[in-house]
Amino acid sequence: MWPDDRRLPKWPTLLALIGTVLIHLSVILVLPAQLMPIPDPAKERARPTEYEISLVDPEQLRYVEANPAVPQNEPDRTDQYSYRSQQAADESPLSDPLNQPRVEGETDSQKIIQGTLEQSPPVEPGIYAPEAQPGEGERDAGGESGDPSEPAPDSEPSAPSLAQPLPAPDFLQQEVVSEAGPGSQIEPVGEASEVTEAPDPNAPIDLYRPPADQPVEASMADGGRGASQRQAEPRPRPRLAPELVTGPLMRSQGSASRRGTLAIDATFSEFGEYEQQFYAAVQTGWYQEIEFFQPIDTASQVHVRFTLHADGRVSDVHTVHSTASEIATFISENAISKRSPFRPWTREMVQVFGQERTLNVRFHYR
Repeated sequence: MWPDDRRLPKWPTLLALIGTVLIHLSVILVLPAQLMPIPDPAKERARPTEYEISLVDPEQLRYVEANPAVPQNEPDRTDQYSYRSQQAADESPLSDPLNQPRVEGETDSQKIIQGTLEQSPPVEPGIYAPEAQPGEGERDAGGESGDPSEPAPDSEPSAPSLAQPLPAPDFLQQEVVSEAGPGSQIEPVGEASEVTEAPDPNAPIDLYRPPADQPVEASMADGGRGASQRQAEPRPRPRLAPELVTGPLMRSQGSASRRGTLAIDATFSEFGEYEQQFYAAVQTGWYQEIEFFQPIDTASQVHVRFTLHADGRVSDVHTVHSTASEIATFISENAISKRSPFRPWTREMVQVFGQERTLNVRFHYR
């Protein structure tokens, strides 16, 4: 049993405290300043704030096929382009936040109306006379100039006609001396040959050869009052509007906010017109390849990806996915590669899309 008044000495505790302080001071004095940096308040206040910036991908433009029967109108949506500007509209009373027309299609396509394979009949080659202009038409008085204020009548262009005959000379229009008139006869130059009642059947037959057609010369008016007849020139063929390609339609369950003819939001772009013409050329070549090779594929499709350059070249044509046969896949790739080189891009197209653009085309075999 220990007595209660027994106490431990205090000097060991004091000695341990002093030793700890001396050890810490020696460590601070011996170690270099690089291992124990002292923060500077001035530098902390002058340090700039760092911000992390992450670049966002540019807005991906999507090609859609506009309805050529709808009047042009600039839409509010600018992420879709085509060969003409129009706003989305349909006949459905519903509404859709995406503002897409209601189309009962099959896939997520860019088509809203179906195209046709029928083409306009070509203009028959030939020479067409230009329409008569005021002051250039012929008159009874030798081609007098017409009245500029008088509008020219609407008429269809016709083939060039021969010049009108000049009036008869004065000596042919003189009055006769008597009712019988002075007669005249041919002086005989010799005995006439014997007339044969029954000609020789073996004798050669003289064929009648009509004179060759003389070129129509332009007639000048008297006194320079009228204009000369212009030479007939071939008329230039009219430029056809871009045709709609055939393919599966868009599948949309919503509706546009406007009521009217079926249309889709699209802004005009030169590349949209270029792309529409390129797809029409690809479709024409594809049907020609099908007619030549005669594949038997049905209910299959071929997804082809390629790169279209600014100079019109087509490169990197390869099949991404195909459920068709090898010959059908070859036909699809060949329909695109044979379109190279296509028409070069304009300067505005290069400024918007750069030097090249990757496109995707799906060929559906039905």
